[in-house]
Amino acid sequence: MRVLDDTMVLFRRVKMKKFFKNGRPFTVNALGQKVDEDGFFTSFETQRAPRKNRCVSVQILDDEVKVRDTKDPNKTTLTFNHNEWRAFLKGVKGGEFDLKHQ
Repeated sequence: MRVLDDTMVLFRRVKMKKFFKNGRPFTVNALGQKVDEDGFFTSFETQRAPRKNRCVSVQILDDEVKVRDTKDPNKTTLTFNHNEWRAFLKGVKGGEFDLKHQ
């Protein structure tokens, strides 16, 4: 995949000096997102979340979107097509997944 190939070339050129708590190296892109060696990134908002143990990383490719938990040492990945991802984001923005406080 072209996006992944370009990302891996970038990582070969850049010496990664920072590490996630799980020991995996990362760089920080121009948007302030942490990007791991596989090209997955965390959003600025996720990094600043009050409960930092709830982070996910996302990789957006030409034909799919991949999501995984940053703490998972096995790098288990969920894969969505772009329509599924857009529907998920619409639901998040619309409050569809908000917890109901009782």
